[in-house]
Parts: sequence; C-alpha cells; structure tokens
Amino acid sequence: MARSKPENTEIEYGKQYKPEVQNVIRLTLAFAEAVGRHQQDKSDNLVIAPYNAMSAISMAAKGADGKTREELAQALFGAAGKDLDAAAGDYAALNKEVLQANKGQVELTTANGIWVNQDIVTLRDDFAGDMKGTFDAEISAENFGDTKTVDKINKWAADNTNGLIPKVLEELKEDDAAILASALYFKGQWTHKFDKSLTEKKDYVQDGGKVAQTPTMHQDFDRRGDLSFNVGDDYEAVSLTYGEKNAKEGKHPTMRIVLVRPSDETVSARDWLASQAGGKIPAWLDADAFRSGVGSVELPRLDIKQNFDLIPAMKDMGVKEAFNKRGADFTKMAQQDGNKLFIGKISHDTVFKTDEEGSEAAAVTVVGMVRATSIQMPPPRMDIKLDRSFVFALQDVETGAVLFIGAVNKPNGDMQPQAVQEKKSKASKPAR
Repeated sequence: MARSKPENTEIEYGKQYKPEVQNVIRLTLAFAEAVGRHQQDKSDNLVIAPYNAMSAISMAAKGADGKTREELAQALFGAAGKDLDAAAGDYAALNKEVLQANKGQVELTTANGIWVNQDIVTLRDDFAGDMKGTFDAEISAENFGDTKTVDKINKWAADNTNGLIPKVLEELKEDDAAILASALYFKGQWTHKFDKSLTEKKDYVQDGGKVAQTPTMHQDFDRRGDLSFNVGDDYEAVSLTYGEKNAKEGKHPTMRIVLVRPSDETVSARDWLASQAGGKIPAWLDADAFRSGVGSVELPRLDIKQNFDLIPAMKDMGVKEAFNKRGADFTKMAQQDGNKLFIGKISHDTVFKTDEEGSEAAAVTVVGMVRATSIQMPPPRMDIKLDRSFVFALQDVETGAVLFIGAVNKPNGDMQPQAVQEKKSKASKPAR
C-alpha cells in the first residue's frame, strides 16, 4: 500500500470539528495520560471512555459551587465556573447529535441516573430539573440501607450495557449520600467484515519482548476507498469503519476505529499514547488527514475488561476541592448540607470486544457523593500488523467525538506465552 505522511507537520488538525468536539478529544487524551500514569500494572491494557466519564462528572460539577466548581469546569471543559452550565449543555447536545447520526447504522445508546439516599439528602428542585432536562437523567430517592438498592443500580448498569457490565457497586454505606452514574453502549458491524476462515493464531509481541500467540484476523482491501491510512513521523495508522456503505441509498459509515502502531518498536503503545496529551488534536484523530488506498490489515480479536479509579487522574488534572470533605462545595446540588458533601469515588468500568463481525463496547462511570461526618475517615483510594502493543480510538465519523481510547498489550485471555523476542532498537522508516 502506498504510504504518505502529512506534508506540513505544522498544520492545525481538527479545525473542522466543533469546539465541544475539540474539547472531548483534548480531555480524552489528557485522561489517557493521567489514568495510565496511575495504573499499577504497566504491562496491562489501558482502555477508557472519557466521553462517558464526562457525563457523570459533569452532572456532579453542575451541583458544585465556588472553588470546587471552578476546578471541575477547568478540568472538564477548559472553562471558568460561570461558563460550566453552557459547556455542559453543549456536551449534552453533542451527545444527542452523535446518537442521531448513528441511528440505524450501529447500536449506540447512553443513559444517566441519580440515586439519592432519602435519609440524608434532598436534591434542590432546580438541580433535579437540570439533570432531567440536560442529561435525561433518571432520578429516584432510595433506602441506601437496603441491599436491594445496590441490586437496582447494578441492574441499571447491566440493562444499559447489554449485560457487558453487570456490577458497578458492591455495597452502599450509611454516609453515602448519592450515586450519579452514566452508561455508554456500542455495537457495530464492520462495513467490510473479516473472513473467519482467514483467522489464525499468530505471534503477538508484548511490551518487554514476550511473544504470545493470539487469534488474529486478516483482511485484504483491494478497492481504493475501502481502507484509509495516515502515516506520521512516529506512527502508522489505519481506519476501519462500521455501518453500511451504499452511495445509491445515501448511506455512509457512521463510526470508525483508528488503529495506530508506533514506528519505533522500543516504544510501548501506552507511552506513545501518553505523549499525545499536548492539548492539540493529532493528525491520527483528524479524519481529513487520512488518505484512501488499498492494502491489508491484521488485527487480533479483542476481549478486554477493565476498572479504574479516576480520582487520582482527576487530581492530576487540577481537581482537588471536590474530594476534600472539609472544602468541597456542592451547595447547588442539595437543599441542606450541600457544604458537607464531597466526591468519595469515581469508578470507571469498560469492556471492548472485536471479532470478524464487528465490535461491541460499554462503559459505566459512577460518581459517589459522600456526607462528611468523621474527620478520621480516610479518603477512598485505589492504588497494522498489530502484532505488538497498539493504540485504538473509537470515533464518531460525523462529529469527530472520541468515545473510547486504549493501548492494547494483552488482546484477550486466549494468549499463549511462547518465548521472549528481542526488540529492534529502531523500526525502519516506512516508505512514503
């Protein structure tokens, strides 16, 4: 396949995207860098959906005031506290646009919910109305001392992820004041499906040089336009689409997955991805920077499940007061004792799968609001031949919004370690 890289590396990419889309991409890359930094096992995968986390955290942010609001507004939207409502509204409107653009082509759903401890918290009427109007959130007052409430929230997560994420809570404690959650589900068939007869176990080189065998799909793209690619100074990328392609009926693929392989074999995908968090949209996330051509793709089947605590990453991104039980201000959320509420947890569960038919993915983010009662209570904390680690991003074609991003080092549980392979110090430069 003929390869080329952008001629002018000073081009400002993503200019065709709306400001709210540019912010989603900025936040996605910043989250990937921050979450990866705090991941204990650096040999593990890193698959997150900041697009989903944004919804749950934005709901909490709209209930904040003072310095707490300022920090959340800056981290989420790069905005001042006074502009948070407008920015969150733009994000919610973008989500509706993304859902509408993909209707009939792929399965794509989002949902938001708020469960309130009826014994200690009453939401302000204007906040509850805002949550319903802006985020279509389901709101209910519950008995947090009843185990059925945990079951109810877990069932909500399962129902809104097609069963991919069946549990997001283990228990609720007496000081838990509210749970704010957001769910995202995606299922799409490849525009050009992989032939199962061509799938075979092949070597996959993990970071550190260990070689394992994993089921790997293969597809040849012989017609120009069926495969898109982009080559940068330090990477090669291809783009595969989901959804129908029928010009006569006016149908075009509505979602794509971008697969990126760092050129230097000594650089892990997670380190390369972390290097992309510079505030600018990189060429590999700009659809206009891709060229159509022919070629082939070898892609391992993916079956990845992960859970992350997002609080350390949020702190790295400048949010401090929201987690400070003595300084957090959520007086816009609760009628009474809003100054006694703080965020005690932000858990983030993701699932990402691919096979010959297409991809299925889900994410649920849970924000736990806690009532500060004891100064001794510790804050919650949890410490192209794609045959080696690679980066992927699931991106809406029409708007450019990135829904999932990841660095894959262990594609699935079927991997069979074989040997250790020495890495080359530097990959040969691709032909351009």
